[in-house]
Amino acid sequence: MILAKGTEGIQPTPLASAPQRSSYLIDRVSGPDQRRLCEMGLVEGAEIRIVNRAQRDMMVVKVGGSRLALARGMADHVWVK
Repeated sequence: MILAKGTEGIQPTPLASAPQRSSYLIDRVSGPDQRRLCEMGLVEGAEIRIVNRAQRDMMVVKVGGSRLALARGMADHVWVK
């Protein structure tokens, strides 16, 4: 696992529950959409930022140079620190 400086004692949280407008490191990706999420660039160690919660069950994130829309169900399987 890749840890950024200062994240050693932080417990992972699902991306869907993380506060908006903050940057995180992806700790792990799980669930039935794991392969699809990884193909979208949501991989362990990648930096991710929540740009907007477009609707109650959707969010826009920035990972790498891309902005992606994620359903809450998918974001529940991305664990961040």
